[in-house]
Amino acid sequence: MHSGLFSFLRSRCSWQPEPATMGHRVRKMPSPPQSHRHHYVPIWYQKGFLEPGKTSFKILDKHPTEFKDASGVLRGRARHILNKGADAHFWEPDLYTIRWLGRSDDVIERMLFGAIDTQGKLAIEAWLAEDYDAVHSSYWNVYEFMDALRLRTPKGLRFVKALTRKETQQDLMVAMQELRRMHCLMWAEGCLEIARAPEGSSGFIFSDHPVVLFNRYVFPGDPELPHGQDPHLHWQGTQTLFPFDRKRLFILTHVEYARTPGPGKARKPRTNSRYFDPSNPMVRYDDCIRSRTLTEKQVKEVNFIIKSRADRFIAGRTEDDLYPERHLPTTVWNKLGHFLLPPKHKVINQSGYTAVQFKDGSFDFQDQFGRRPRSKAEFDREVSKAKEMRAHLERLLAKARAEKGEPPPDFGDD
Repeated sequence: MHSGLFSFLRSRCSWQPEPATMGHRVRKMPSPPQSHRHHYVPIWYQKGFLEPGKTSFKILDKHPTEFKDASGVLRGRARHILNKGADAHFWEPDLYTIRWLGRSDDVIERMLFGAIDTQGKLAIEAWLAEDYDAVHSSYWNVYEFMDALRLRTPKGLRFVKALTRKETQQDLMVAMQELRRMHCLMWAEGCLEIARAPEGSSGFIFSDHPVVLFNRYVFPGDPELPHGQDPHLHWQGTQTLFPFDRKRLFILTHVEYARTPGPGKARKPRTNSRYFDPSNPMVRYDDCIRSRTLTEKQVKEVNFIIKSRADRFIAGRTEDDLYPERHLPTTVWNKLGHFLLPPKHKVINQSGYTAVQFKDGSFDFQDQFGRRPRSKAEFDREVSKAKEMRAHLERLLAKARAEKGEPPPDFGDD
């Protein structure tokens, strides 16, 4: 059995037996009841899209169940518009259940996704509240939540199955856990923006595949991609759209494409594209753009993109929200989403390396794309430059303090 999964399975027990002693019986504490309704879109996330005072959504089934008679003749279809509360939809029975020691177990739903959802909720709340102390300590949790949310949906699990060619439920769950951080790094290295819907807007909808990969030059059904799969994240032109709630949209764009977009770069890999990095990457979040409010037409375009990339279900406040295309002059794919690129003057254009010196005096260097010095000679040159820069800053600060009659600053030892 895979060691990563085994560690979760071992920790599933809610009790540990005490050593048996003469005249005493060890009692087993009851385990929590097993869950069978596995929400692939968390209930708390869904509630962020409810209209104030409402408890249910309008849900569109893009592919309602067909009913055929014994001869195969179509006799009818299920309803395509549903009215459901946040806990009543976007789940499947035993979606993550595995069998262990001869019995079924919901450990992945309870202990893996339970923790990811809790931490993701707190991290998103910190972003929305602009609480940067909390953002600093929970920053990666946003991306871990998004990545888990992409891979745990029915559409995401089909992607994992196609990528890894796993056939059994247990092997599929192991593979999903191994891949659940695959997008985090390139997201964090991108250009970040949180855009708002205008006051009085119908707001953003959400789907059964809430984290959307959008590439204007890769339309749904593109023949170069396997059926039903999204454009690759490592392509420069692929942006990530993730509504935090009904009013706010998280937009992630590769820096190179944000600077100079175009069809010729849409399918080219970004610089230093990678899905995992065993080193300790340095990223920044202080440059997240928060100044834009979209127009109502732009909100409808986003909602049409979400609908087009959904697997089967989308949810909104009203039935009209489920048909954003009715409000658009065109639905031609490469005409959509021009506005999703960040304002060019707000895109950070870093050159060279970011230098970090640790308490033990050692250095680390990374550029905007996570690249490090390629040789010892280059590393040594960067160390010399960093030391010269620090010495220069110390001289400037000491001079400024001396002019004010203040003692020189104490920078400590290297």
